[in-house]
Parts: sequence; C-alpha cells; structure tokens
Amino acid sequence: MTISPHLRLKMPWPFDLVFTHISARVPGPEHHFLTTPYGMMFDELTASLVKIDLDGRKVSESPYDVNPAGFTIHSAVHVAREDALCVMHTHSVNGVAVSAQEAGLLPLSQQSLGVLASLEYHDYEGIALNEEEKPRLVHDLGGNTYLMLRNHGLLTVGATPADAFVAMYFSEVACMIQVRATAGEQPTRSARSSTQVS
Repeated sequence: MTISPHLRLKMPWPFDLVFTHISARVPGPEHHFLTTPYGMMFDELTASLVKIDLDGRKVSESPYDVNPAGFTIHSAVHVAREDALCVMHTHSVNGVAVSAQEAGLLPLSQQSLGVLASLEYHDYEGIALNEEEKPRLVHDLGGNTYLMLRNHGLLTVGATPADAFVAMYFSEVACMIQVRATAGEQPTRSARSSTQVS
C-alpha cells in the first residue's frame, strides 16, 4: 500500500526530521491502521508504512519500528474518532512557535479564520508516552479538525490523507503568517474586524 502522492511532495515548511507522523485507518472491524516508520521523513514514504493494531503491535511483516509517541497520539484519535480516517501530526517551527504563545493562534489572516473555526488546544504533558494522556488528548480534540498541542506542534484529522494534509497546510500557513506578522514592531489587525490585536 502506498501513501497519498500529496504527502510525498517536498513540504514547503521544515518538519522535525523523523519525529513527526501520519496514520491512516485500514478498512475493517479490526481497527488496524498504517503509520509512518520510525526513522523516515514524509518525503521518503512509499510502501514502507507499518500496519499496527490499537495496542501498537505489528500485524504484518515490516522491518521498521513505530514511533512510540506517535502511536500514543494516533491510536487515541483513531479509537475515539471513527471519522478521523487519517491523522497527521507535525513539529514544524512555526507550529511549535505559535503553540508556545499564550494566546495561541490569532485571527490575523484569512487562513487563520478557517483554522480557528475548528481548533482546540491540548496542554503539554511531556513526550507523549503516557497512556493516561490519551483521554485528555481525545477530550481536547473533541469533534474538531485541528488540535494545537501546546509547546509541541500541530495535529489535523481528515476523512482522507489529502484532507488531513490540506488541513495541516492551512494550519501551518496560518502559524507562519502569525510568526511573521508579530515579528515586526507594528501592531497587528484582526481579520475578523478592523480592530487591533496587539
């Protein structure tokens, strides 16, 4: 099985090397899903995805390991959200920068308004290896498309890999615009009205 060609494109923003991940639910009652092999970047993915169950066990032969933190995050979402057939999580520079800002994503751009319409936040609890974090992560995501993991990065869900990727694209672009707009010494304006944000 190969991953969507959308995801094999050279990404227009830097990720955290091999520490970001994507997963896709496999049709069927077993709740298996495919996830990125630990040690590969998104542009290296082809037929190398690892098929695992909800306990993180490989269910088909693969020479690759699975990122334990990636498993914690993705399995939580796949169990809770039947509609989240694809989950994408990144540690992009702009996404982490905005996730560390107290106000989070601001309504500074057209792109941010779309994200803000379906965005929630999850507080940082350290590297996501603790099974006890799963219910809190799922609660914070709720029925939204976007989740900003504080001091950590961005997460999107979609009915297809293309949907999750497009959501991540707009989430990242909104963060990039915010980082650039707030880097200057000029006050910023809200895209929702003509009022100043800062």
